[in-house]
Amino acid sequence: MSNPDESPLLLVGWDFRQTPVEVRERLAFTPEKIEAVVARMRQEGLLAECVIVSTCNRSEVYGVRGPAAVEGDPLLALARYISEFHGVPHHEIEGLGFRHMGADAVRHLFRVSAGLESLALGEHQILGQVREAFRFASSTGHTRTVLNRLFQKALEAGKRVRNETGLNSRPISIPGVAIELAQKIYEDLAPRRFLILGAGETSSIFYDLLVARGAKNIEVVNRTLEKAEALCQRAGKAYPWEELASRLPQADVVVSATSSTEPVITREDVRRAVAQRRGQPLFFLDLGIPRNVDPGVADLNNAFLYAVDDLQEIAERNRQERQREVGPAMDILEEELQDFLAWLGSLAVVPTITALRRKFETIREAEFDRSLEKLSSLTPADREKIRLMAQSLVRSLLRRPTEALKDEADPTRRLERAEAAQYLFDLDLDSKD
Repeated sequence: MSNPDESPLLLVGWDFRQTPVEVRERLAFTPEKIEAVVARMRQEGLLAECVIVSTCNRSEVYGVRGPAAVEGDPLLALARYISEFHGVPHHEIEGLGFRHMGADAVRHLFRVSAGLESLALGEHQILGQVREAFRFASSTGHTRTVLNRLFQKALEAGKRVRNETGLNSRPISIPGVAIELAQKIYEDLAPRRFLILGAGETSSIFYDLLVARGAKNIEVVNRTLEKAEALCQRAGKAYPWEELASRLPQADVVVSATSSTEPVITREDVRRAVAQRRGQPLFFLDLGIPRNVDPGVADLNNAFLYAVDDLQEIAERNRQERQREVGPAMDILEEELQDFLAWLGSLAVVPTITALRRKFETIREAEFDRSLEKLSSLTPADREKIRLMAQSLVRSLLRRPTEALKDEADPTRRLERAEAAQYLFDLDLDSKD
């Protein structure tokens, strides 16, 4: 499989790097669309196996060539099929996205799983999205030998990068930085009391991070009480906005992420709250833009304020640290890539047939020599007749397996048969004897 044109692996995709969002939206897949298009492509013989990874940032179609004859570039044919399925004229996406074959397709998937192709470098959510795409494809019968092994390898590669490098260790989102800062202030978050102002997206992300880190005492104050109650379904308690002043002294950390155009927490509010805390410090993580907390709060004793600008500086330093981990991550991915390609190459039909013949010939020679030792009365001519008969028998036995390997049009089924032959006959493809 050294020639990429001979590889059965195909990949066409569109992501945030090369494709505008309005085009990605038109090429996005729902589970129902995935099932429909993959079933059609397999039925028509365009692909023998298929996994589609579809997120807000990417639509990627991984496939193994099917038995149907395709004129010209198989990648172009696949890209046109997908665009036509979505009702998008192909000329509108000409030059957008990417098309890879063979090792390049494998390398791209491994980079995606590791978070190297994500909008936020190193983000780990993509690994779960790849896992879910593979689970859906396998549960609907759209993967077999090649893509099963490929996606298992991709998930292993992504886990290795996450565990063996620092690519995921430093948060680069504002809520992520904020939760890390809270953990540095209070190593154990479980007994600490958190007050969250607002129930929008940023507050929800911070709430999820708190729950994941083991926080137990969470209060949410919001202008719409129902939204605060919805956010607190897993843990915590909701309060109406009017009770904000009374909840401040009860908190150890206040996280503010409202859409207010003016500070919702004044210097005087905090002065009174700190006085009631009898010397216990009060920390503010202001995630709002514009700022939700009066900057003058930072001047008060026992009040500590971290605004978005402070958190963005930390996030930028973390981005730079993540960038330094790309090299070690790529080393891991290349190691996993070579391992997969070695496995895929071992399933090539010609080496399997050669090894199968070598195995049978080795057995024939051994049995021939052992049998003739007991038949010393045979003339040289008789021995030669028996040898030729044994060779003919081996050729007859191998004729059908050889034809089954060489003549199968479905690439996946051909590789499955090669793998089965290697297992059943314990073939050694590396032997040159």
